[in-house]
Amino acid sequence: MNALSASHPHGAAMDRPSSRGARVEFDRVSKDYGELTVLHETSLKIAPGELFALIGPSGSGKSTLLGILAGFVPPTYGAVRIDGTNIVAVPPYRRNIGMVFQNYALFPHISVAENIGFPLKMRGCGKAEIGERVKKALAMVRLEALGERRPAQLSGGQQQRVALARAAVYDPGLLLMDEPLGALDKNLREEMQDEIKRFQRAFGATVLYVTHDQQEAAFLADRLAVMRGGMLEQIGTPRQLYEMPCTHFVASFLGEASLLPVAELLGRDGQEVRVRTAGGLILRALAPSRVSERRAVCLRPENILVGAEARGRDNHFLGVVEEAVFTTGTLRYRIRLPGTDGVLTVRVPSRPGIELLAPGASVDIGWDASMAVTISED
Repeated sequence: MNALSASHPHGAAMDRPSSRGARVEFDRVSKDYGELTVLHETSLKIAPGELFALIGPSGSGKSTLLGILAGFVPPTYGAVRIDGTNIVAVPPYRRNIGMVFQNYALFPHISVAENIGFPLKMRGCGKAEIGERVKKALAMVRLEALGERRPAQLSGGQQQRVALARAAVYDPGLLLMDEPLGALDKNLREEMQDEIKRFQRAFGATVLYVTHDQQEAAFLADRLAVMRGGMLEQIGTPRQLYEMPCTHFVASFLGEASLLPVAELLGRDGQEVRVRTAGGLILRALAPSRVSERRAVCLRPENILVGAEARGRDNHFLGVVEEAVFTTGTLRYRIRLPGTDGVLTVRVPSRPGIELLAPGASVDIGWDASMAVTISED
């Protein structure tokens, strides 16, 4: 499988409206391999021009969903629509989809310009048209001066830009990106994240982006879906999923979180609830968005206040510092709550004059109800 699968000399590309970004819909799509279900019935809509990310652990179904959209994996059931047309029976090379993979899939024996122009050549475009489109594609990824080089003469980041240009050169309405930055080191990954965001905004196509990297997905995506066990666990903007996770899995997968199991729901007042934790503390938090018999209160480390700032908050306790660590720009604590086994992870911005609390020290900790959310433990 390579990035050129969407181009073929036989057959025209599937027609679509003139707007650049395609509208995508998965309608009750599932995939079975014999008795094994790798993708349960899934429905999802992606808006034109949206960069939508799928994240989740290995085996969660994200690559299967992408493969079904690309045409490499036939669904067992359901419909897949691009701009309203069911494409399940349309072969991959007629779906007008660009693809970018982790391994770049560049031809080593031809130049950068020839790599980019190859999909156009396969479509029967004339030499002049190919030259003009390649020139524009090179400019879009800022590689105008490197068109005559071979891929081996480029850095990893430059090769990835070539892969982006090749995927976009025939103006597809939809781009699929499967772990496109997985082969790059940390610094280059961060640089290329900026590059992909700039590229997508300039090009305007709809993008389905698959990654296991939560920070990468949060930085790039307009919306994202967390997948687990072949199902969509939760869909929303990166901020919505981080601040308002529905389940323990989503809360833990998207970042550091402290979870306090709930023993009893004591009452509800609008969007807030009062609960008794398993450790006996009475807390106020945002009400759960999903019905569940097993609940927990979820707290992000940066939302917990210490010292004088903690006093007068909706939830206020005297805790004991168990661990104190300085990291770049941050003081990180683990603080035990009174009379319980609950330990909270707390992050405080490091500023001149603020000393690191010593292990064993007693400290005020607190947070408002709006800073904690009740989630499902299921």
